[in-house]
Formats: sequence, structure tokens, C-alpha cells
Amino acid sequence: MALFVSLQSCSSSGKKWNPDDYTVKSGDTVHSIAWRYELDADDFAAWNGISTSKSIKPGQRLHTRKPANFDSERRKQVDRSVAYAPKPAAEPVKTERNQVYKKWVKAEKGDTLYGISKQYGVSVERLAQLNQLKKPYLIKPGQTIFLKPLKAQSRTPVSVPGKSTVKTDKKSQSVSSYTQSQSVSWPKTFRWQRPANGKIVKKFSRWRNDSKGIDIEGKLGNAIVASADGKVVYSGNGLISYGNLIIIKHNKSFLSAYAYNRKLLVQEGDMVKAGQKIAEMGRKDKLSPRLHFEIRKNGKPVDPLKYLPW
Repeated sequence: MALFVSLQSCSSSGKKWNPDDYTVKSGDTVHSIAWRYELDADDFAAWNGISTSKSIKPGQRLHTRKPANFDSERRKQVDRSVAYAPKPAAEPVKTERNQVYKKWVKAEKGDTLYGISKQYGVSVERLAQLNQLKKPYLIKPGQTIFLKPLKAQSRTPVSVPGKSTVKTDKKSQSVSSYTQSQSVSWPKTFRWQRPANGKIVKKFSRWRNDSKGIDIEGKLGNAIVASADGKVVYSGNGLISYGNLIIIKHNKSFLSAYAYNRKLLVQEGDMVKAGQKIAEMGRKDKLSPRLHFEIRKNGKPVDPLKYLPW
């Protein structure tokens, strides 16, 4: 049964339904899914027996809530695939689209959910549910559109050799030792700085989907800089309503995000320094040029103005 809670988004279209499990789509990463559901990426990865750096594929099913039988102390038993995944897809059937599969299709330029519904005989409401879409059901070329639910596949635990002697606090004990965060020596403290120059035109509100951060107004092409040292864990445009987005991990607790960019200048995996130019300012829809900036602590949005030297 789906659990109805607020799902983070820069869109003002209201709340989105949040299933207990998520079906991976084209362009998704562990960090982008965790960001969407306001989850700590390391916890999310641990629940699903994967690492934060692992590539995930369309059709995989991932837990978006801590499994009832999840044992945070069983740090050596991990699943190197996913929590559960679909059975192998059938061979493509050659049709006019030339991309038809038994259980999903790839959206092409000009496609709409209504058109796909009519073409494949699946109701719009059912497609929206299968693909976690909310009105007006916007889709883009290359996006995976599921036509049928995917069956689960049993997990096979894999033993990981070696012991970890690193002492961790209570928070990090819920994160498996194979996660990406242990490959980087994260600082316990650091100093924040402004990600862009300009006037703040929208402030933080924990209860509004379009105000999980602040908006800083400026001019098209203005420099967007890293607000602190860190590692780029997401760089792309796969999160609806964020446009070209960069997410930087600063330590085990904090992430920062930079949205609405005109141009991205860093890639996933890049290490960046505070003040380093990472993007050029863009705009969202018909709004004035601006940066949407967020800070997440353990996956949850916090008010950036409590951290930035404004």
C-alpha cells in the first residue's frame, strides 16, 4: 500500500504520492533518488544492499523506507545487485517506435503520457501510478515509461571480506561499511560561503515544496561557486523542476544543491574547493535569472540562512 507523504520538489504543484518502493528510471542515480525522497543517501544505499557509487538500471526496485527486517549491525552481508530487480526484459519487438518492450518503453520527442496511454491501451491513471507521476504528467525524451508492474527477484547475500577498524558515531552505524562515504576522509566541520552574489528573493519554508531552500537573484551567466569543499555526487537534469542541477557532498551529514543553472562545469566524482566556479546562473521558466540553493542535513532540508554568512 502506498504511503502518502510530501515529496521534495521545487515545483509548487503540491504533494506527490510516495510509494514504499521506487522503480528506477533512465537518468536516476542513488543520490538523485535519495534527494527526491529526502533520505540520507548512505542509509538509502544500505537499505538496498548497494553502494552510493553503484550504477543502477531502469526497472530496478529500491526501498524508499527502512525495511522492517533491516539489520544495521549486519555490516558484512550485502547484496551487490539491488534489493530486488525485474526479470530480464523480453527482446524488443520491431514496431513503428522500434523501442517497444514487454514491460516498458522509451519516451520519444513529442510523446505525452496521454498518447502513450492511447497507443498501448493502458489508462493514464495507471501509467501515472506505475511511473510516480503527478499532473500534468510531464515526460521527456529518453525517459523510461513503465507499462506493467515489475515482479520482484530474490536477494542473494554476498560476503565482503575484510574488517573495518574505523570508529563511527551512532548515526554512521546505520550505514554499511561498503558505502562510498568511507572512501573519502570527510571533515567533521567546515566553513560555508555564499554560492552566488545577489538578492535573496525567496526564503526557506520546510512546509512548501518549492521553498526547501533559498533563491538568489542575479544575471544570466553569473558564477555559481561551491559553498564548501566537497565531492560532486550529482550533475545533470534528471530531477524534475530543478533544471540543470549539481549536488555536492561535504561530509557524512551535509549536502548542498545548486539548481536552475544555465551551464554545468563539473561532473559527478569531481572534488571541488570552496569558492570554485561550478556552474553558470540560469533561470526557471519565466522567472528572473536566479540560483535555487539548498542544504540538506542527513537528507533533510534545513534553512541555508542559518549556515551561510549573509
